[in-house]
Amino acid sequence: MSDLKLVDKEERQKISEKLDTTFLVEAGAGSGKTKSLVDRMLALLRSGKCRIDTLAAVTFTRKAAAELRGRFQTELEEAVLKEKDKKVKNRLSDALQSLEQCYIGTIHSFCAKLLRERPIEIALDPEFKEMEEIEDAVFREKWWHDYLVKVRLEGEAILQSLAEVGLMPEELKDSFRAVSLYPEVELMGGSKKTPDFSYFRKNLESFLLEAQQIVPKERPEKGFDGLQRCMRRCFVRQRNLGFGDYRILMDTFELMDRNLGVTKNRWPSREVADAFQEEFNRFKEIVVTDALKQWREYRHTRILDFLKPAICFYEEKRRQKSRLNFEDLLLNTSRLLRENPEVRQYFSRKFTHILLDEFQDTDPIQAEVILYLTGADCEERDWRKLVPKPGSLFLVGDPKQSIFRFRRADIDTYNVVKEQIEKGGGEVLHLTANFRSLHSLADWNNPVFKGIFPGDSDRYQPAYAPLNTVREDEEKTSFGVYKITVPKIKWSRAKNIAEYDADAITNWISWACKGNVCFARTKKEKDKGLNKAQPSDFLLLFRYKKNMNIYARALEERGIPFEITGSDAFSESVEIREIVNLARALNDPENPIYTVAVLRGIFFGVSDNELLQFKREGGKFSFLLDFREGENLGGARVGESMKRLREWWDWTKKYPASTALEMIFENSGIINYLATSEMGSSKAGNLFKLLEILRAQEREGMTSFAGLVEFMEELTSVHEIEEISLTPGRANAVRLMNLHKAKGLESPVVFLANPVGIRPHEPDKHVIRVKEVNPQGYFLFKKWGMYQGKLISQPVNWEERAEEEKKYGEAEETRLMYVAATRARNLMVISTYEGDISNKRAWKALDDKLGGVPELEIREKTAVKEREKLVLRGGELDKARGKLKGNINAAIRPSYLLESVTSLAKKEKELPGWRKSGFGMSWGRVVHNILEVAGKGGDEKLDLLAENALVAEGRDAGEKGKLMRLIDSILKSDFWQRIMKAEKRYFEIPFSIKTDSSALVVDEWEEKGEKGALAKKEERGSTKYDEISEREKLPIILTGAIDLAFFEKDGWVIADYKTDEVGDGLESFVKYYGAQVELYSKYWEEITKQKVKEAGLYFTSLDKWVKIYPNMQI
Repeated sequence: MSDLKLVDKEERQKISEKLDTTFLVEAGAGSGKTKSLVDRMLALLRSGKCRIDTLAAVTFTRKAAAELRGRFQTELEEAVLKEKDKKVKNRLSDALQSLEQCYIGTIHSFCAKLLRERPIEIALDPEFKEMEEIEDAVFREKWWHDYLVKVRLEGEAILQSLAEVGLMPEELKDSFRAVSLYPEVELMGGSKKTPDFSYFRKNLESFLLEAQQIVPKERPEKGFDGLQRCMRRCFVRQRNLGFGDYRILMDTFELMDRNLGVTKNRWPSREVADAFQEEFNRFKEIVVTDALKQWREYRHTRILDFLKPAICFYEEKRRQKSRLNFEDLLLNTSRLLRENPEVRQYFSRKFTHILLDEFQDTDPIQAEVILYLTGADCEERDWRKLVPKPGSLFLVGDPKQSIFRFRRADIDTYNVVKEQIEKGGGEVLHLTANFRSLHSLADWNNPVFKGIFPGDSDRYQPAYAPLNTVREDEEKTSFGVYKITVPKIKWSRAKNIAEYDADAITNWISWACKGNVCFARTKKEKDKGLNKAQPSDFLLLFRYKKNMNIYARALEERGIPFEITGSDAFSESVEIREIVNLARALNDPENPIYTVAVLRGIFFGVSDNELLQFKREGGKFSFLLDFREGENLGGARVGESMKRLREWWDWTKKYPASTALEMIFENSGIINYLATSEMGSSKAGNLFKLLEILRAQEREGMTSFAGLVEFMEELTSVHEIEEISLTPGRANAVRLMNLHKAKGLESPVVFLANPVGIRPHEPDKHVIRVKEVNPQGYFLFKKWGMYQGKLISQPVNWEERAEEEKKYGEAEETRLMYVAATRARNLMVISTYEGDISNKRAWKALDDKLGGVPELEIREKTAVKEREKLVLRGGELDKARGKLKGNINAAIRPSYLLESVTSLAKKEKELPGWRKSGFGMSWGRVVHNILEVAGKGGDEKLDLLAENALVAEGRDAGEKGKLMRLIDSILKSDFWQRIMKAEKRYFEIPFSIKTDSSALVVDEWEEKGEKGALAKKEERGSTKYDEISEREKLPIILTGAIDLAFFEKDGWVIADYKTDEVGDGLESFVKYYGAQVELYSKYWEEITKQKVKEAGLYFTSLDKWVKIYPNMQI
């Protein structure tokens, strides 16, 4: 290791040593953010500053939470083994035993946890359900349509208001979606002042009058140019419609609000063309721009008046359905903590130390929640004035990787909280040691980003910090930075450029995986025996999602396994739309349009000629008709297809919707068909993803086929859904993903693929988050067509806000380049294009620095593998069916058995007669639940708990008096006092253990003194055991739940409560239950590796402890 590893040694020591200091750790790429979190968590536990149950670690994603939990558990186990100090060892050991009590998860799950615990304070249904992003998007779509229906029935005035500015409600769906994602911001309005339409009409009429004298009336030989066509349309509008209606006037200005140029050979002379071009541009700048600005600001207020009730309508529907989306979870938690100081105090005591990962991706409401929980002043309602209690908050992030402004996370929030921490006596630590990349990568990256990031941080951008790498370049391995140059291609078509680039990249990967390339490996990789290149060593990153599939197809053609992430191909896929068509047809069998669409589609492939012939011969496109006589109409294919549709329709009536759909997939062979087609894994995987989404809806109560058809229709209009392959998460595959999905990931080789991006979009929103004001949202609203959006409204002062947003956007683009360039461990390859694509370069900031970078040498071109055609020979089909049947039989044959201690101990024993008429199992559960709470120190809650427990078990509330008398007698008993004095005590302990049948042979109960109630047969001489079945050879998973285990100085005591009215039959009762306690004792010792000194039954009705083990004493 290089000495550079020690550059930030003092900073790292503070993490584990200064536990009473609040820290914001700015950890650069590859600096070990997860290790910093784990080190802090272990240090807090070692010191006794907090317990495992008061520690919370909040992450950005579920995947990150799972990784952190795994790392923490591993480090905690090692710490327990290595610790010498007995007191510290006990702390760590207790933490390990109670690891599940430590919260490690996402901020949304954390908020849900808080809300479920204290819902009453904000009138929230305690049984609320959390909505995932897909479900939220689909529900938003549904309730938007319901809102439109409501408005048409009840909102004549608001519809009239929109009509007056030339808008239809349906045109505002995208605007509704945009503002609904920002429920916490104040939407800034437009202008209420009516534009001076008369002034603008006079100017337009005057300009057109002059233009009519100049624009050619006859069509030029080569046709009209763009400006001439526009002017001719204006002339027609004026002649046929006039400009008395101000909506037509403004539509005409929108026609003129484009970059319209002249083609000089289409005009009488070059001078005339130039003069009119200049005159048109001047008119557009002075009149058109001003007119449209006033018009759009005027419209904006009307649109907000329509959208605000829509947002409230959707919010109310979520509340009625007890559904909370991610924003609801955050906002409700924030409100709960802000408005209830006592709740804030309660949770501050419950979670004394909070650690937050990826803080640069935290949105303002998340920051608000965290500061309410850790703030020193529980009465302060303004989170921006709160200062965390010393040591209560530990934040880890890298502002240079803040790339989710479009998801409400922005650098402003980061800067605000950073300032609050510093003002409150906290510290900002800087970790720059990089354990990921080789020196050669840092040698290229550092000069690049030193010239891009500022020397000192500002409101838009953090300061430059170097990557101090510790990994040395190794000889005879591949390392460093290379480029792939795509030569100039005619017309510079993006698809052709991507195809060339994809071929180069996949050819090199194919060559490398043949043993031609070796990499410097980490210790972990060396331990796995890795040296030469394999598919999982390669990561392809894309700045944008467009054309990702071209690279996936190139990998597939070369037989290289791959996984694609971040593609929106699900909702756009042909196969999903075909399934929706099928579902529509099955849901509405009398609709011939749906039926014909399915017949023509991938399920049946009936030709138009066959359909025409079928219709001419008298056929009807209804599969509910009987086709036994008419099945040959138009050829057999139509009739057979209709019969198949009828069979599928029957299934939708007999089975749950998702089951019927799955049966249809299997019966039709569509999964096999798609899996063997181009990009088959993704296509077939989409079908399984659809089934999983539909099953989730069924679990939520949507069980009708008609309901799921409606849900599927809305699902296909949601663009947030990513495709999935048939084999997601396979270990050895090339990964392809868009850049936003790659944050936190790394790979030995990273290709920054596809040099062509898209033109930068003009800002369409700007949110102001500063200390002096509440969040303010400025939104542009557009009406989207097939390919582009048309601006329909804007807020007042938008031009200033747009310029400000551009600065934020440009700064974030730089950070995106930083994220891209810091994923590689050994080798980074950047694709570039020789031709001129102006501002559409995908990797612009890096592209500019490729001057001295060597070209990646493509050693060989891999032959594309043609898809093999399947040819079946005689008997092969029957053989394959036989093999499949054998595989199915093997799959359904059990590989283990399940057995419970209770059923095993009572096997072949007769139920004691007195027990058959007792209080029953529900009475026992009530007593068990109350004793568990009492044993954990909840005595003050027992009265209320008794009422609830009886209701939950469906018992008479009048039994409460008898129940409480029984509980009171137990709590006063000598046995209970013995429990309370124990060093450790655990209640209702579930367990499972793997064993085999030979260890579970139970003798009939006999009074065997020291031998005990449970004895294993040494010989199998009886007829009963002469023949051991296959089932008896299987391993057994034995499960049970121990009522009580408590530890005294010389060992553990295992107890089982019995709540029956025993009467005079104690001995019979002991015979019936004794073996159960013996089994509990045996497996407690086996699981814990600690001695059980005593085990027995406690009879609550007699207040009697009967020792069963080691020597039975009745």
